[in-house]
Amino acid sequence: MRAGYMPAIRQAEFRDDMPEPMIEKADDVKIKVVNCGICGSEVHAYHGLHPFRIPPIVSGHEVAGDVVEVGPGVTRFKVGDRVTVEPHYGCGHCWYCGHGLYNVCPDKKVLGAGGWSGGLGEYIVTPEQTVVKLPDTLSYEEGALIEPVANGMYAVRHSNITPETNIVVIGCGPIGIGDFLCARLWNPKSILMVDVSDFNLQKAREMGAELTCNSRRENLAGRVMELTDGVGADLVFLAFGDAPTVQQAFEITRRGGQIAQHALMEDGIAFPYRVHQQHELDFKAYNMYTFEDFELIARAIHEGKMDLSHFVTQRYPIEQFPEAIEMADKRPEPVLKVMMHF
Repeated sequence: MRAGYMPAIRQAEFRDDMPEPMIEKADDVKIKVVNCGICGSEVHAYHGLHPFRIPPIVSGHEVAGDVVEVGPGVTRFKVGDRVTVEPHYGCGHCWYCGHGLYNVCPDKKVLGAGGWSGGLGEYIVTPEQTVVKLPDTLSYEEGALIEPVANGMYAVRHSNITPETNIVVIGCGPIGIGDFLCARLWNPKSILMVDVSDFNLQKAREMGAELTCNSRRENLAGRVMELTDGVGADLVFLAFGDAPTVQQAFEITRRGGQIAQHALMEDGIAFPYRVHQQHELDFKAYNMYTFEDFELIARAIHEGKMDLSHFVTQRYPIEQFPEAIEMADKRPEPVLKVMMHF
């Protein structure tokens, strides 16, 4: 099959002779991929910095396509269905899976890692439990974008958002944009989008953000206090994280407020323990998503409540996988999401 392949660290190539995954279990669903987004984790894998996406590998987990074959035990899907995939599943028998926390299962499987051939290949095979049918109104590209946005939906659903909530999102990459698109469905009082990139802030505005702040040029704390009558933000999403950003997040959050982290951060970053305790802050981290988040996003797009038309900034055929990885890595021009198509 055709695929974008990483044979070794810092090597990317197009291949048309990769092994095609086959149905092996009764509940397997085989999908012909139409679109697959490139995530930051693919760039980390390319540099040998990802903990479990390790070359040689066919990576990719932001996928949408058509069902082309189903195992004998599959009951919810048929050949021809247009689908996306929740690209992970738990072991099914540990304490976490038994309590609905399969997203943190110690033995979970992730698409495009650990021998599970990913969506940068022309075909994938995945358990029926991970497959999500796309409404006819959704494009394949929108279907592939559900995965990055789902990170935001999971964090938003587990946060306390009311019509009186003032929100700040730090980082306007794909994760932060997902936070915004999902949080807006809860009709909060305000959402301030923060970044140091004017391009990212412009993309946020294109997708509906009314309040933006370039924290390199503007006084973020002053802006937040102005918006909240001197109280501070009720909820801050950390969609980007380093030591100064963490400190900043704690400084702009009101006493008793919440900070939600799903930015990938290195261990050892200084943590503002004193402010955390004195201000009684709720600091919560989130890891990926669950099936419900995919369904909620598909419905929101279908109902016209979420517009992803400005999300993709570069598109490449799979034959140009090396160029696509170069774009996502080196960013010779502004990038929000690189999308592959077969």
